[in-house]
Amino acid sequence: MRVRLPMLVSTHLAAINHRTLRPSIGEVVMQQGTLAERVLVVLAGELSVKRTEAGGQSRLIATVGPGEMAGEMALMGDQTHSATVTVSRGPAELLEVKADDLLQAAVYDSDLIIELLALSSHRCRETSRHLALILESLDALNTQDHSTLKRCCEELERDYGQSLSSSADLLQQLAEKIQAVQPGTLKHTSDSCADNG
Repeated sequence: MRVRLPMLVSTHLAAINHRTLRPSIGEVVMQQGTLAERVLVVLAGELSVKRTEAGGQSRLIATVGPGEMAGEMALMGDQTHSATVTVSRGPAELLEVKADDLLQAAVYDSDLIIELLALSSHRCRETSRHLALILESLDALNTQDHSTLKRCCEELERDYGQSLSSSADLLQQLAEKIQAVQPGTLKHTSDSCADNG
C-alpha cells in the first residue's frame, strides 16, 4: 500500500489540481473540526495525528509516514477533519490534492479506488483491534489478571508503537493506583506494562 498509493495518485497529477507542500516540524497541516476538502500524501517526513474529545486533552492516535495518506475521510463524505495533523518529523514533503479531484480520477481508475478502499479498510481494522486491546486490558484490570494485562500492553506497544504507548502508560498508571488502594491485588503489575514509556 505504501508504494502503490502514491504511484497511483502520481499517474493522475497531470489532470488534477495539486501542489507540493514542505511544512516545518510542528506545523499543523489539518485542524480537527475544519472543513475537509483535501487529502495529503506523505512523500517524506512523518505526521502525527491527534484527536481531542470535548472537554478532554489531545491524544496521539496515529502516525503517518512516507507513502501513506492523511485526510482520506474527506473522500468518504465526512465534512470535517476528525483529528489535527501536525508535522512530527522532517524534512517533510507532502502532496496536496483536492478530495473531489482525487475521487473524480478514481472513478476512471479501478486500481486507485481499490487502494483507497484498502487504506480505509486497513485503518478501520486497526482501530477495531486497538479498541479490543484497550477493552481487554480494562477487563484484565477489573479481574486482576496481570498476565492478560501484560500481554495487551506488550501488543499495544509492539504493534502500534508511539501512537499507543500513551494508552499502555495510562493502563500502567491505573494498575499502580489499584494496587496502592488494594494491596496484594494485581501482583507483579509493575512489570505488566514495562518499557512502554
